[in-house]
Amino acid sequence: MIQQLPTSGLTSTDRPSTAQARIEAETRQLLDQVRAGGDAAVRDLTLRFDGVEVQKSQVEPAEIDEALRIADPTLVEALQQAAANIRRVGSAQLFSEEEVLVRPGVRVWRVSRPLRRVGVYVPGGRAPYPSSVLMLCVPATLAGCSEVVLCSPPGQDGHVDRNILAAAAIAGATEVHAIGGVQAIGAMAYGTETLARVDKVFGPGNSHVTAAKRLVFGEVAVDMPAGPSEVVVISDGSVAAAWLAADLEAQAEHAPDAVGILISTDREHAEQVASLVTQRMAPQLRFYIATTLEEALAAANQFGPEHLILACRDAEAHLGAVTNAGSVFLGPFSPAAAGDYATGANHVIPTGGAVRSFSPLGLDAFGRTLQVQSLSAGGLSELSSLVEPMARAEGFHHHLRSVRIRLSEKVDASASCPRPRAGVAQMHPYLWEASSAEVAARAGIPEGDVVRFDTNTCPWTVAEADCLTLQGVNEYPDSNYPALVSALANYLDQPSAAITLGAGADELLSLISMAFVGPNDPVVIPVPTYSMFSALTEAAGGHQISVAGGDEEKLLQVASRARLIWLCNPNNPTGELLREGLVQRLATSSPGIVVVDEAYFEFSGRSSVRLIDELPNLVVVRTLSKAFGLAGARVGYAVSGPAIAQILALVRPPASISGQSAALAVSALEHTQDMKARVAGLLRERELLADEITKRGFDSRSSSTNFLLVSCPNGLAEQLAARGLVVRSFPVDSSLHGWMRVTVRSKEENGRLLEGLSDFGGRGGN
Repeated sequence: MIQQLPTSGLTSTDRPSTAQARIEAETRQLLDQVRAGGDAAVRDLTLRFDGVEVQKSQVEPAEIDEALRIADPTLVEALQQAAANIRRVGSAQLFSEEEVLVRPGVRVWRVSRPLRRVGVYVPGGRAPYPSSVLMLCVPATLAGCSEVVLCSPPGQDGHVDRNILAAAAIAGATEVHAIGGVQAIGAMAYGTETLARVDKVFGPGNSHVTAAKRLVFGEVAVDMPAGPSEVVVISDGSVAAAWLAADLEAQAEHAPDAVGILISTDREHAEQVASLVTQRMAPQLRFYIATTLEEALAAANQFGPEHLILACRDAEAHLGAVTNAGSVFLGPFSPAAAGDYATGANHVIPTGGAVRSFSPLGLDAFGRTLQVQSLSAGGLSELSSLVEPMARAEGFHHHLRSVRIRLSEKVDASASCPRPRAGVAQMHPYLWEASSAEVAARAGIPEGDVVRFDTNTCPWTVAEADCLTLQGVNEYPDSNYPALVSALANYLDQPSAAITLGAGADELLSLISMAFVGPNDPVVIPVPTYSMFSALTEAAGGHQISVAGGDEEKLLQVASRARLIWLCNPNNPTGELLREGLVQRLATSSPGIVVVDEAYFEFSGRSSVRLIDELPNLVVVRTLSKAFGLAGARVGYAVSGPAIAQILALVRPPASISGQSAALAVSALEHTQDMKARVAGLLRERELLADEITKRGFDSRSSSTNFLLVSCPNGLAEQLAARGLVVRSFPVDSSLHGWMRVTVRSKEENGRLLEGLSDFGGRGGN
């Protein structure tokens, strides 16, 4: 039906209703399934929506090569030529920016860096789109992305369409998966066991795919809302009606929710166009009459179409009036179909009015810029008169000092350091409390009066070892440490082959991370817990999945796709034990490594070592730093099945434990009964200390370790430190902010802590 263009212009009713709230709710549910279930969820959803069971999503390179070999030669030639056109257009978009000399000695410029791993989605539900493969993968490779992951739905035979595979070979995709729809977006955004997460997701799709991209934004970057498709044709009656009817139908055939709109200044011509479209597509098309081309252009700008065809006389003269459109086609011989396939311009374009905020896909979308500034001493001096008044006005005195100190002191500017590996500079390192020397200096007391309630060490020393001697310290120790391994095997009742030694438990945790975690590998960490787990994961480039420690159901869900799971039992810093059987359930459901840090085993008596024989992916890590009193000697050990032990042997540095430390460890293990007696006494002292802390008005949590978690009102930790009593407090962004971890020490030392708490006034409750 032909309508007069309303004075309000085009409205939301000119786009098909998408029931966005319903679509978003459905999409969120599907994404949650993929996030929790990984490959298994992807398989289930593929069966549900595509009607085919695909056991392995990744397409073998041989299948891709074969698809190109058997493809229609005419199609291959067309794809190759179209790819060349895309490269030609893309080459003009390569980033180039000259540095700006702001003032003498002050240079500012930007440099471009490609994204490392990108994911592209190519629809395939209604028809295969090899052209979209080119539009997405060619710019990615031209921009320098080293990994280009392509996802496209499988057909009824369980395989990705052969023409899409042929295009993938031509365009340079490095990895192809038979996954479609929302599950493809989720798999690329979150990662699964077989598809590592990407840095950015690209590609068009239906309403659910577009909603999925919107919902995963933040987990990864996305290109734009791209789908359903749409075109606005502006006509003055000078272009053949049949041509414009074909343009409208070409857009409508994309999908039932695609839309085509004609705005003409010639009613008779518009009626002729309307009469030529098929009845099947008519519900997707709109026909309007405008008084002038200016009115038509204003309506198009208000609508913000994906495609805009200016089918009018002197079309280029009207281009200046176009402000909101994705891809503009000028003149009678510029159908949108030419841009879809062959001009070299990209056909991945914002839809749904998103052109107001987004651009068509270009080379810049596959990278990001770094801003660079270089100042000489003279240049900094030039700018200091600008920095100083603004820094003072904002109260940032350290900003001011950072400039002044360079102008007042001579510094060797050549002593620069190479940049670290990506991600390391952004790490959250393990944080220590102040050193005993610093605490003593601030408190004005001898360093020997400082008591470390923050380190969880024990207040006793081991018996002097007759074996200690300076003889042989000029040589490296036997890296196999046979005496120490034998003593540990006896202590554990485990074979020597199950034991891996390290310089403290931390070295072993680092070796495990080094051996089993790579970039973007999913690593599960129940929180709160030992912060080294997070630091090691970040250092390895792993993707950390944090789960509340008490949420066992969620832990078991994410375990099914974890490369590694860090556990601490008893937990540091809460002192709590894991529920009986949880370690076994997690290890059974996970394809990755499960590490249980049992640094406090001797205090709890609970261990997972007995499960080693039945769980080949389990590693138990312990230390002699705590109950054995050897924190300064740095001796740790891991217990695992032989396969993991052999892998750790590959990355373990030789002789990282000194000969003296090994001898001390052997001596300590010979006095195990003495250790058990001391531990029993300390546990009695722990209960007495907890009782006294509670009497003073502070909350104290039950513990299975040699420390307590105690409520910590503002100012308490600082007041205790002023007495030389150092506790472990937690930052404001921690779930344990307002608590402190307190090591149980000797009766005399614990008495000093209780005095400090009493003097705080009993204001202990949270």
